[in-house]
Amino acid sequence: MQEAYKFLDNLINNKDTVVVGVSGGPDSMALLHLLIKLRDEKKIDVICAHVNHNVRVESEDEAKFLEAFCKKNKIKFEMMKIEEYSNDNFESEARIKRYNFFDNVISKYKATYLLTAHHGDDLVETVLMRLVRGSTFKGYAGFAKVVDKGHYKILRPLINITKDDIIKYNKENGLEYVIDATNVTDKYTRNRYRKNILPFLKKEEENVHEKFLKFSQLILKYNEYIDNEMKKNIDSVYEDNILDIDSFLKLDKLMQERIINYVMDSIYLDDVTLINDSH
Repeated sequence: MQEAYKFLDNLINNKDTVVVGVSGGPDSMALLHLLIKLRDEKKIDVICAHVNHNVRVESEDEAKFLEAFCKKNKIKFEMMKIEEYSNDNFESEARIKRYNFFDNVISKYKATYLLTAHHGDDLVETVLMRLVRGSTFKGYAGFAKVVDKGHYKILRPLINITKDDIIKYNKENGLEYVIDATNVTDKYTRNRYRKNILPFLKKEEENVHEKFLKFSQLILKYNEYIDNEMKKNIDSVYEDNILDIDSFLKLDKLMQERIINYVMDSIYLDDVTLINDSH
């Protein structure tokens, strides 16, 4: 956790405003605690953004627990309750609505950063699921530690840290948190990977999360290079949602695929979880 704190300390400036997505679980409560420590040192403004997914009876109590914690620690609390879902892909729709809410909170407070509590184990699970299901080249990287969204940046300071590290930190600091019972049911794909595959990988290599992080960073580095090359070509073949087929077919096959990926990303708002090999 010390590495995560140092990362935040180096990046966040005095009097910055940061929004942190907090579910009330062990991961996000540990991150919120780190920000409280940083706030006391740098006088930053911390905004807690909570989404009530409205799928469990405990959700209301969890929101009240988190609101009380924020009030006690003098943290601004913003909450959104998802009233209904429109399709069968709950995880994808919830993610889109969650990040739309975060965008609104960012704009309201003119924040510089959005922090989420994704950790090393999450990255391993995400990479494995996308490898099995199929994704874009960038999608195979899982998620990045820093993402530039233009008017703000997404930070994932716990990406180098395992779930066990987080639980240990919470215990050492006497942090209370809530437990989401849906995190153990086999109904959700991620839970099956978490329960059945991740323990095996950790038995083979204790620091397997570091190997996956290196893999992820390598993918993102090469993807950035390909993106830069794509940007040199796209204006000549794609404009106003129209693809010039004749010019397009003269490009290298890899560049053609990358341009198609770019178009798909713009349609799906860069939510790569919605894009697979069939596209």
